Amino acid sequence: MKRTGMKKKRVAEAVFICTMLAIPVLHFALFWVYINFDTIALSFQKFNMDTGKWSWAGFLNYKTLWQEFSKAGSVLPRGLFNSFSVFLWNNFVIVPVSIFCAYILYKKVPCSGFFKIVYFLPSIISAVVLTLAYSFMFDGSLGFLPAFLQKIGLGKIVPFDGYFADRRYAWWMILIYGLWSGVGYNIVLVSGAMSRIPEEVIEAGKLDGLSTFKELFHVTIPMIGSTIGTLLLLGTTVIFTYFLQPMLLLGDNAANAGGYTIALYIVTNVRNNGTAQMSLGATLGVLCAVIGTPVVFLCRKFIDKFLPAYEY
Repeated sequence: MKRTGMKKKRVAEAVFICTMLAIPVLHFALFWVYINFDTIALSFQKFNMDTGKWSWAGFLNYKTLWQEFSKAGSVLPRGLFNSFSVFLWNNFVIVPVSIFCAYILYKKVPCSGFFKIVYFLPSIISAVVLTLAYSFMFDGSLGFLPAFLQKIGLGKIVPFDGYFADRRYAWWMILIYGLWSGVGYNIVLVSGAMSRIPEEVIEAGKLDGLSTFKELFHVTIPMIGSTIGTLLLLGTTVIFTYFLQPMLLLGDNAANAGGYTIALYIVTNVRNNGTAQMSLGATLGVLCAVIGTPVVFLCRKFIDKFLPAYEY
């Protein structure tokens, strides 16, 4: 009886383990293996409008995409520029601002806990609600900022159709939104890493005469290098993944306002331009994977060299 009970227990444990493992394995097989292989296959096919079927096209889609890139009036060159500008903005503006703000909160300034919540608040609100509130703030007829500028006599710098419809301001508005909504999440990660720095290290720095400014660059940043490296690596991947913000803020006006990105071009071709254009989105997706994978690995090596991880 005892052996039978032990056998049943082992069988139950095995069934439980297999069931728990089956969920991530199936998820990986469906949403990574199948999706990626289907995307690769789709990039070599074209849709026949007469027969309603897919047929082999070889490298026709890649040739069409190259022609689209070099065609006058195409959104792809601007999309490529915007995608790289997001990368630069994230890694050279948002991340440094996040580190600076997190360091101020880490030094226990008055009401630091309150400010941490205020910074993090945009990160916990739905992106749809957040972009809607942000667009209302700068709306030409409803926004308080245009109204304020009108009152102080600067109404001439307010575009007639609003900041999001004007090509001169639209992309800058998206970058500012990224700063506003992204800093809070980074602050939580960076301040959490700072709080794990041993007090003995900080005290030793003070005994050696380190100022607050020098402590940031010579002690704090090196000690949290792995966290900063993760943020920089995630900031590199936005070159190929940034689409939600311009899609929500600019909508159908993204092309006219100069707000296209590489990822938004893929999403638009897959969702809005019908079955015939899905192959172009898949083709660009494959090219992004081919180019992006070595770029990310090189960035990882570069980051590890200058921001090594320390155990403490």
